[in-house]
Amino acid sequence: MKTRTPALITAGTLALALTACGGGAPEETTEAEAVEETEAGGGGIADLLSKLSENTQDVTNYTLDLDLTMPDPELGEIDLTMTYEVMDDPEAAQVTMVMPFLGDMLLELAAMGGEVPDLTAEELGTTVLIVPAEGESLMSNHNGLHEVDTPWARGVQDTADFAPEEMFDISALPDLVGAFAEIDQIEEAGTEEISGVETTLVEGTMTSEEIDALDAEQQLAVQELIGDVSESVDVSIWIDGDGFPMRLDFSDEEADISMVFSALGETSFEIPGEDEITDL
Repeated sequence: MKTRTPALITAGTLALALTACGGGAPEETTEAEAVEETEAGGGGIADLLSKLSENTQDVTNYTLDLDLTMPDPELGEIDLTMTYEVMDDPEAAQVTMVMPFLGDMLLELAAMGGEVPDLTAEELGTTVLIVPAEGESLMSNHNGLHEVDTPWARGVQDTADFAPEEMFDISALPDLVGAFAEIDQIEEAGTEEISGVETTLVEGTMTSEEIDALDAEQQLAVQELIGDVSESVDVSIWIDGDGFPMRLDFSDEEADISMVFSALGETSFEIPGEDEITDL
């Protein structure tokens, strides 16, 4: 598989961190699928998969934990974890990114300049951002890098146009899960509790040929999350009883990506008051 970096990284994640530190499911059921449904009991795998797209279209409140390990031709091995909290009253997103590899790079640069901060690579490579539906983004000053006396700073360079969908566009989730619902070789692999919710695990392998056969929206959703696939990618989806994908894992010989949802309809965080913010 050729080296690739998904839009999750290229759309602005690393630029933001550096600033802080210095289609739907199948519409027809084939005869084989009908037999599979009957053998599985109830709706079976086909029924679970057919619900994926329709049950991911109106999600406005959730927490998403994303873990990504992937090589990059310029940065080397990327190891990134992100917690993406989205609430709908008031409308805002809080994004916490942890990138130890970036912290290591910055520590090396600081050492060359003779001033090494009293921070670990993980602390230095952690960024916390609040993006309201209206108004400017807020950057956490938890590691003291903004040289302000308040916990938050507003007006940090390169964050004014940073929208939540640049990190992970939830509106693309129906296209993403709809794409995986069309995998030919997919099977049920048991049940498991994810974020306190009972789910059915289905596993399969999506080939580059299957990706090429997707409609344009589905292809884009896959590419933006996992990048270009030259051979195949293993896919695991944990689906709850309502047809929502509580967890999605993708892996091949180069990359590992895991997405875990939680607190659906229950996500909430506090917006800082003006006395907690310094305008830069």
